[in-house]
Amino acid sequence: MLPPIEDLEERVAEMFVRWRVPPGDKVTVTWNSRLRSTAGRAFYRDGRIELNPELLERSPDHVDTVLVHEAAHVAAHRLFGAHCPAHGRHWRGLMRLAGLPPDVTHQLPVPRKARSSRRERIYLRVCDACGDRRIARTVRYDECRCGARERFLVMRAPATSGGLDALRNIALAEVRERCAVNRAAQ
Repeated sequence: MLPPIEDLEERVAEMFVRWRVPPGDKVTVTWNSRLRSTAGRAFYRDGRIELNPELLERSPDHVDTVLVHEAAHVAAHRLFGAHCPAHGRHWRGLMRLAGLPPDVTHQLPVPRKARSSRRERIYLRVCDACGDRRIARTVRYDECRCGARERFLVMRAPATSGGLDALRNIALAEVRERCAVNRAAQ
């Protein structure tokens, strides 16, 4: 059984006190059933953490580790600034202060369906600031070459030659329009 959101948010608050993160906006934690192979993810600017209920329900003893991992990302951003590397020395130090190893990836068993679906799609990541385009099998929300962070528009297509052509040929204006429609629908 998964812990209630209130308990998870309280745990994040406890870690922030331990890490001496200055008081600020509360970090919200949510369960995101759309996550497939990712155990959790953090949105630094929003102060939001999403956890994968399907993976963590199968391994409830890992909930705290994944939660602290993601909380350390938000804390590193608040303590050391926007240009702090995601799994850099500051993040690793926070993980050690929490008494956990600074592991970048989890070792949770991922359902076969979740693993194979990633190989069936390709993604177009466009920087909304400069228009830089990347097509890949995974999406990385790191910093763009222009220095912008968290300003990416993402579209996906089947991992076929037709899907690749569609992503290569789509105009920036259409990407912006489709992403705006998707955000409004959520």
